[in-house]
Amino acid sequence: MFSTPKDSRTWLVGLPCRSDGSRIVWQYYVVGEAPDSAEAVCAAVRRANSAPERDARGHVPVEPDHAEVQRIRQHVLGDYVLEAC
Repeated sequence: MFSTPKDSRTWLVGLPCRSDGSRIVWQYYVVGEAPDSAEAVCAAVRRANSAPERDARGHVPVEPDHAEVQRIRQHVLGDYVLEAC
């Protein structure tokens, strides 16, 4: 049983990028109030492409085509769970 509504609009979006040209590094963003997973990915990509984020990862681009999206839900007892989308 979950305390958040069935249409919870909080998402965890993972965006991969290639560090040093070959190693895959995942960056995760919590996105609130996105109506669906596609909009959550768009919001995460906008954050990832901000100047501070690009600088932090050495201007290595993220790969939104390989995004990992999960919905964040809170159990009635307070535990948080991730639901794959």
